[in-house]
Amino acid sequence: MIAFLLALLGVCLLQSAVVPRLAIGGIRPDLFLVLTFGLSLSAGPEVATVVGFLVGLYQDSLSGAPLGLNAFTLSLIGFLVSQMSRQVRTAELTGRLGLLFLAGLVSGLTTLLVLRFFQVSRPWTSTLLWTVLPGTIYTTILGAGFLAMPKPKALRRLGR
Repeated sequence: MIAFLLALLGVCLLQSAVVPRLAIGGIRPDLFLVLTFGLSLSAGPEVATVVGFLVGLYQDSLSGAPLGLNAFTLSLIGFLVSQMSRQVRTAELTGRLGLLFLAGLVSGLTTLLVLRFFQVSRPWTSTLLWTVLPGTIYTTILGAGFLAMPKPKALRRLGR
């Protein structure tokens, strides 16, 4: 639990202090998604869903997004990644990156759908082409470095 909280704090510090300097054309990678993804690879679906919810709730509390938007989205991502990691070769970096890319797309589309449901409309085509897709690509590229690093033992035991 302490390792999870330290990882969450580290991601929060990186997301708020370093990532804005790495923005390209206003597009920023989502390290909260990378954290949820990385933890969900080795966790069961229930634990991955709770991890996604906690990470998303923390992200919601720090951002101007509606409370619960990221909590719902990352809960869904945690569950889906945990389920799909049993069917995709996640031991190889290419399998993890493909799954991370898919998770980024699902995250962006889910966010758009939830915002549309609450009548916060944005143009679909331009948002997908100029925000969701570039953000997903950037998150996948940056996430490759984090996912290639070995995980501490405390985080590997999270799913057990």
